[in-house]
Amino acid sequence: MTLRFFAIPACDPVAAEAELNQLLAASRVLTIDRHFVACGESSFWAVCVRIASGPGPLPEALKADQGSARRVDYREVLSEADFAVFAKLRELRKSIAEADGIPPYAVFTNEHLAIMVRGKLKTLDALGRIEGVGPGRVDRYGARFLALLEQALAPA
Repeated sequence: MTLRFFAIPACDPVAAEAELNQLLAASRVLTIDRHFVACGESSFWAVCVRIASGPGPLPEALKADQGSARRVDYREVLSEADFAVFAKLRELRKSIAEADGIPPYAVFTNEHLAIMVRGKLKTLDALGRIEGVGPGRVDRYGARFLALLEQALAPA
């Protein structure tokens, strides 16, 4: 793996942009990190590109970064009753994502939904303790998901 760093001036980016684009087109890019550094007329984008070395397969540790991690079939992992609740949570997630114009995983991931079901969560605090669920998600979506969980898990 190789790291390449670029400083792309905000006022005159053409030369640095061309160099970066040439590298991106010719390389197997693993990740790109960028940050804007505000310094008036000297402002620039700081860009770090992580490139795979050689033509071989990706290192196992990086496969998750590329979205190629093994997918979990929650129908096999959850009980039939829990999977039914999981499916309802996915429907809610899909409708929220479509309304907000974002991908469903930006609301909650499948793993987050499975944890909600398995843990039979009832509070916003419990929801916020799930790894990867920050205060923004809890505030924006938590009440709707907990209401559905409460309804779905209520005894018949």
